[in-house]
Amino acid sequence: MKKLLLWSILCLVCVMTKAQSYTVTSAGTADGGRNLVHVVVTSKKNLKVSSEDAVKQYAVRGVLFDGIAAAEGYGAQTAIVKDPNVEQTKKAFFDAFWKEGAYKRYAALVPATLTVMKNKQIKAYETQATVIVDKAGLQKYLEESGIIKGFSNLW
Repeated sequence: MKKLLLWSILCLVCVMTKAQSYTVTSAGTADGGRNLVHVVVTSKKNLKVSSEDAVKQYAVRGVLFDGIAAAEGYGAQTAIVKDPNVEQTKKAFFDAFWKEGAYKRYAALVPATLTVMKNKQIKAYETQATVIVDKAGLQKYLEESGIIKGFSNLW
């Protein structure tokens, strides 16, 4: 029992001290087969970029590297990028992708869903919104850029 309590406290401290975290959960599909995702970004300080850009960036980051978590009535989806080290091995590409805003081509904010609030219980800011992500377009772009391999490479 003591070990369980100690482990729980340690996990809580790790979560509480994390400077910034995010979750991406499924919210259905949009027109054209694009994905609707609900994004929550938690940070100890105000975000360095606009709230709209932050939720778009984390929506794309989640679809790329983490996948989309299941939500009530919606199934989970796997990440586009299977290699966990690709962001480091293709650092120049991803630095440009994030800094130059190329990710914005694949994410659109659903109007009137962006909220920013200070959560006094965890002493952090929570920014959340529903974002439309063009997962198929993003995957095609990464294949054409040579970041991931598509089905055409099988033949």
